[in-house]
Amino acid sequence: MQRLSAILLLMLLVYTTPAATAAVAAPGQFSVAFFYADNPPLDELQAFDLVVVDPDAAGYAPQSYRNTHSELFAYVSVGEADPQRKFYKQIKPDWLLGENRVWKSKLVDLANPDWRAFFLDQVVEPLWAAGYRGFFLDTLDSYQLVQDKQRHPALEAGLVEIIRSIKKRHPEARLIMNRGFEVLERVKDAAFAVAAESLFRNFDPATGSYGEVNEDDRQWLLGKFAEVRKAGLPVIVIDYVAPSERDLARTTAEKIKKAGFIPWVTDKDLASLGVGTVEVLPRKILGLYDGSEGADPIYTNLQRFVVMPLNYLGYQVELVDMRQPLPAGQLAGRYAGVVVWPNSDSSGSKSNLLQWLVRQKEHKLPLVFLDRFGVPPQQFAQAMGGTLLAGRTTGKGLKVMQQDALMGFETAVMPSGAPPALRFPGSEVLLAVGDGQQVASEAVAVTSWGGYALEPYVLNELINERERWVINPFEFFRKALRLENSPVPDTTTENGVRLLLSHIDADGFESRVERPGGPLAVTELRERILKKYRIPTTYSVITSTLGDHGLNPQQAPALQAEAREIFALPWVEAGSHTFSHPFYWQNTDVAKQGYTAQYLPIPGYRFQLESEIAGSAAFINQTLLPPGKKTRLLQWSGDCAPGGDALAATYRAGLGNINGGDTVITESNRSLTAVAPLGVAKNGWFQVFAPNQNENVYTNLWTGPFYGYRRVIETFRLTDAPRRLKPINLYYHTYSVTKEASRRALEDVYGWVLARKPHAIFTSDYVNKVLDFNRTVVARSGSGWLIRNNGDLRQLRLPVSAGYPDLEASRGVIGFSDHHDQRYIHLAPGGEAFLQLTEHRPGRSWLATATAGIDRFDWTASGMRLTVTAQTDGYLTFAHATGCRLDSNGRPAAVQRDAEQLILPLKTGIYGLELVCQ
Repeated sequence: MQRLSAILLLMLLVYTTPAATAAVAAPGQFSVAFFYADNPPLDELQAFDLVVVDPDAAGYAPQSYRNTHSELFAYVSVGEADPQRKFYKQIKPDWLLGENRVWKSKLVDLANPDWRAFFLDQVVEPLWAAGYRGFFLDTLDSYQLVQDKQRHPALEAGLVEIIRSIKKRHPEARLIMNRGFEVLERVKDAAFAVAAESLFRNFDPATGSYGEVNEDDRQWLLGKFAEVRKAGLPVIVIDYVAPSERDLARTTAEKIKKAGFIPWVTDKDLASLGVGTVEVLPRKILGLYDGSEGADPIYTNLQRFVVMPLNYLGYQVELVDMRQPLPAGQLAGRYAGVVVWPNSDSSGSKSNLLQWLVRQKEHKLPLVFLDRFGVPPQQFAQAMGGTLLAGRTTGKGLKVMQQDALMGFETAVMPSGAPPALRFPGSEVLLAVGDGQQVASEAVAVTSWGGYALEPYVLNELINERERWVINPFEFFRKALRLENSPVPDTTTENGVRLLLSHIDADGFESRVERPGGPLAVTELRERILKKYRIPTTYSVITSTLGDHGLNPQQAPALQAEAREIFALPWVEAGSHTFSHPFYWQNTDVAKQGYTAQYLPIPGYRFQLESEIAGSAAFINQTLLPPGKKTRLLQWSGDCAPGGDALAATYRAGLGNINGGDTVITESNRSLTAVAPLGVAKNGWFQVFAPNQNENVYTNLWTGPFYGYRRVIETFRLTDAPRRLKPINLYYHTYSVTKEASRRALEDVYGWVLARKPHAIFTSDYVNKVLDFNRTVVARSGSGWLIRNNGDLRQLRLPVSAGYPDLEASRGVIGFSDHHDQRYIHLAPGGEAFLQLTEHRPGRSWLATATAGIDRFDWTASGMRLTVTAQTDGYLTFAHATGCRLDSNGRPAAVQRDAEQLILPLKTGIYGLELVCQ
């Protein structure tokens, strides 16, 4: 395909026949995408059943990519050899027959058995060993460019032999032929599908322009497609549309589908996320920040304030330092938009930011700016189609001249400064301010290309280093980025019930409870907390405090025995709180501030990531855990700000990671600026933040009041209403049980939490849900949405006003329930669902809420059949269940009824349930 545009023109001239009419047939039961560029959007490509890639491009690993939903196919050129390929230097001159001047590649002698053997051994076999199980066979018609026509029959025979040999060597291989119509009859039993380019839209390499295929060429191709369909093979059509013409790409893909074929509509280089049988709704947003704000992106305004609202809206933010080279390639379709928060008008001077922004505007990628534009306002206005009036507002007598309801969200608009007097035609002005001379600045606006909010109308910083939103971030980003009202993957809830996770940092393990004869803190914790509140809990240890050659060698045997008793509890999983409890993780001046040492004073020890992460987990596994348990998490210590190298080490060690973030919203700091996002990515590795902070923060760094952790209840309330922003996280240190006041506060918090009957899960499961949030792909599919992920995240959210899930038309959807103005839609196990909405409430029963995990689910003609695991005592609720009965493990279940609901109380355990309705 990479070379076929020029060949296609020649073939059409030589082989055009009278118009033929192809029989319209249903497309094959799979979707396909083609992506040949480096650094592919692997998460988004999971929406497609088959993805054809260039195996020499960077970023592809077929073995790790393959799952039950999607598989990579390797692009292979059969009739030509590209001098840029790794194997080309091994090719002998007598295997070549000429040159394709358009693509600067060599025609190969398919009739030569030595070439065929080389191709199979040196091209196909390495790809098979790499994990590819499907191949896209290109340049099958290139032999027709050989001028000596008498050689064509032998070349055709050699082509047939190659195709059959691949299938003979690997019978399970799936082969997609790019055209190859002349040999189709001889290899149809070896082929999986046939592809061809340009049924409706094409790209002309001679003129460098996109255009419409003429009718004669289309009819010729339809005739060939009819032959393919007659052979019983599906047809894939690749058409070309400029990246900026997304609507045209959609209509073209729809025309291809209506013609009975499998579509892929993309750019000329096959380097963008195009439109196929399904269309990915991008869930990633580029966030450009100025790295001069701090050595680590977690300290930037973009990460601290913007990411959380975008997470709530369903989006992951990829942070990029705008002082560095900016992302290249086709970004539209891959990203939903760009948010830029510069530090000055020169933040983008080193990266040609303005030129990059203009290119994204041309590709219709929404752009949003906060405080300023990163380039001088005059240059920005000129490049983006606006005007900057002569002079600025003076700042004297500044007053509000126009204000939208989005403004004044957490604090009133207080005009100040001297904002530039900007105008952008066709904008929706959200805030205009002017001075005594009536020079007005459109300080906040939604424009034709996105939107902006100038300083000081984004945040207002209070005198106590706390901030307040001036603008409503949820509605502003939704409008300015043109975010669609699509299903939102949700990490706070499962089966309609708010999640609860509990994890304990080890600090204070070897301390004594502060009362006469007080036991070790770890003993008190086990006996008075963990055995009393039997919920899934992750307990961590600092391995140097209980190792034989660590901080407490004489106490080590007794301390290890205490740890073993905790880890033997069935509801406790193991985490590591590192080896030496690093107080800061990055060797920078900013990180070192306030610390006199980097880690605990362990004799003879020098900091090593291997010891802190993989080594500490290995010690726990080998010394402290009962059979069948493994360390699941690394719980960051100290400043909880690891670098990318430390994060990468957790992934190499097979550990999840958690901690960091700064969610401390309370009644005395009632602002969304005090709610942290899900986490942060560094060098491609994701750090998962704790949903809220521990008792150290609520007790003023353990200086008192020591009952301060009770205030975490305020945090739980404020992150549940008016929006559910976080699950409940019981997060504290072992030393919380050393003082009477702090232990009682802890017990009060447990009591408040458990009275609300949340859905308790292990912290490692929450970490997996956050990572699955980043992986989840949502794609348009007909009149609904296709959702795919790893199966760890099973909750979607939509506004109640969007409608009800159509339980008959949807797949993998098992129920729903409402909370505030949101409808939470529950997904079955398996990592794939199709959601279709309706205005009408379902006419059959459904699962409304459950505090248990769903292990298996099947709809039946009269109800449903499911297997559930309850980690704690709880309940299941079935809606629209009047006239239904419930069997549990083959016997009638003792249920409660409330109007049309059927409620099953649960004890900890595994249940096989069947709901039968008349």
